[in-house]
Amino acid sequence: MMSDGASVIKLGYRGIAGFFVGLFMFTLGITGGALAFSGGVVLALSWVPLVYPEIVEYGTIEGTGAQFVIDNPELVTPLLIVIGIVLIGVGFLLLLLTYSIGKGAIIVDKEISSAIDRNFRSKDRLSQLERLADLKERGILTNEQFEAERTRILNTPTEEKWKEIQ
Repeated sequence: MMSDGASVIKLGYRGIAGFFVGLFMFTLGITGGALAFSGGVVLALSWVPLVYPEIVEYGTIEGTGAQFVIDNPELVTPLLIVIGIVLIGVGFLLLLLTYSIGKGAIIVDKEISSAIDRNFRSKDRLSQLERLADLKERGILTNEQFEAERTRILNTPTEEKWKEIQ
């Protein structure tokens, strides 16, 4: 049973950490997807310089007045193929990194959650014993009731004991 304090702490760190990890993963995922898609488009259009060599032989860069001449348009197609493959590769690497970050975030979340639970569970056990002693001092519980409850609380396995039992 988890106390309200543990729930609030978990909610807080999951909200803040989740936002930043999610934002980072979203950015990497979108970038990786866009690069992979762009690489596919470049590969799909790599045949154009072979069929229409006049497109790449002479051109002007708009707005600058700069002109360029490609002496060997047959080299443009292999160059476009290499560029397309590199773009696809980098895109998929970013997508793989996004996946790895997500898996790592889940593992870290489980570890932090169990640490919070362990911390609050031990404090919760102590507070139960303190409340029990207070009820006995106020005369609400008899000695027999107090001892029975105290034994029950102390004999309830902690997480470490559960690991030993299993």
